[in-house]
Amino acid sequence: MADTSKLIRNVWREASGVETATILSRDVHPEGVDLKRLRFGTDASYRLEGPAHIVSVLEGAVELDDDVTLRLTSGVHASIVGDVTLRGEANTKLVVVTGSAPEGRPRIVVRDERFLRACVDDEGPLRWILTPQYTSRRVFLHHDAALLSKSGAPVSWFRTTMFDTTGLPENDDGEPAFRMSYNHRTEPNVCYDVVGLARVRFAEHPYDDAKQRFGPWHTLDGETTYHLDEARGGPEEELRDGRPLRNRHEVSVRDGHVSLLCLFDPAPTGIEQHRPGTYSEYGALEPVLASERYAAKRRAFEAADEMVDTLSRAAAEGTLSRYEQLPVYQRYRKGSEVQRAVAAALLAGLADPRRAIVEPWSFEGVVSDVDEGRAGRP
Repeated sequence: MADTSKLIRNVWREASGVETATILSRDVHPEGVDLKRLRFGTDASYRLEGPAHIVSVLEGAVELDDDVTLRLTSGVHASIVGDVTLRGEANTKLVVVTGSAPEGRPRIVVRDERFLRACVDDEGPLRWILTPQYTSRRVFLHHDAALLSKSGAPVSWFRTTMFDTTGLPENDDGEPAFRMSYNHRTEPNVCYDVVGLARVRFAEHPYDDAKQRFGPWHTLDGETTYHLDEARGGPEEELRDGRPLRNRHEVSVRDGHVSLLCLFDPAPTGIEQHRPGTYSEYGALEPVLASERYAAKRRAFEAADEMVDTLSRAAAEGTLSRYEQLPVYQRYRKGSEVQRAVAAALLAGLADPRRAIVEPWSFEGVVSDVDEGRAGRP
């Protein structure tokens, strides 16, 4: 298998002060969406056309109009239905996905990561998940239905940082690595912040749990997307006892980290199966959607999402101070304290070297005394 086809390098083209790099095309890739990166060399406008979009701000700021002017800054994401003009400041960097519009989706939904951190229920965090291997900010999940893929299923949109792999269980070659096998979905990974030596390699078919064969390691950097593109029903999918096997891969990170934006098709629900040393994955979607556990989680999400969406929109409008004495803002304060306690408990259970590696990310943006003038940004 020529696994180099799974690596996509940015090719930048400039027009009217905005550089664009096309990563996915709806007519070519299995998800049926367009995915681009944008860089504003100067203050400029950029028109997004299409049924629906996700916009993520990596650096800088953009403004758009929706009855009032909304300002999106670093760490803020928005799902948008219909055409829209983005007014970007010089040096702003964005990732934009365009796909089909879910029926009934609001015109614009803003998701600010400082409020995602505080999205919790009685079991703990719902959208900002810290593990010994990575931290994942689940901006849009299955129930959000931000965009639909070619199959008509909602896709998800995460911002993830994978930590240095030193101290993780070793792979078959004696090297510590993340081991993942997304058997039930595809996933493009848009790397934008890579520190140290980061590499990915893809499993060769047929899969062999006892001694898996892999292709060569490929170096990752901030201009690379690696696309786990083996789709359901595709020629590379294996079936074992009725279970699909596809998209098995490993990632190695030394002396740094990898931050990326990733899209899952179909979207997971947020309930995961990730354990160091195993081929971690998000399981089949249909059994989860039919489960009582997910029904309870959906109720928890509905309450927490109201806080996230209300305060994210207010922050984008510049009216957040009006909410500081209201119950929705107190929910944010309480959720931030829960997130801090969860991070402290996770760290307490880790031994070095994992503790030293995870600790710098553990309290990222989580403050004890929530103050909007000082709250950290990712």
